[in-house]
Amino acid sequence: MNDQEELQKNITTGARFVGAIIGCVFAGIGISLLGFLWLSSYGSIHSPPLFFRVFGSFVAIPFIAIGSFTAYSAIMVKGIVPKANLERSESVSEKSGSYTCPKCNAPLSDNIDVSPHGDVKCNYCNSWFNIHHE
Repeated sequence: MNDQEELQKNITTGARFVGAIIGCVFAGIGISLLGFLWLSSYGSIHSPPLFFRVFGSFVAIPFIAIGSFTAYSAIMVKGIVPKANLERSESVSEKSGSYTCPKCNAPLSDNIDVSPHGDVKCNYCNSWFNIHHE
């Protein structure tokens, strides 16, 4: 498990709860506005004119959409990890058994740290080399 997955595993409960609450608040504001505008009686003294009903609806719809998406993603989605980082870490961990140090010919261990550019430090002879330029 890489570091980002471990961090997401540690913060999911609190972050999901806060995200769900904030999303529900925003969606609730939009739904309340739509309800106030369109469920009030027509033609009474305190009813909003048609222009305000339509304009208010355009304001309420983004609140409902963003709030609903935020609440849904906070509850249902596992977490947002850039796919490039996952693919890089999986490909390096899968191929790490086939990499060897060019100086001492020692194989790389499974949990070795590799920079995004492919630079690695050998655990045996402490020399640096690049796995992409073998």
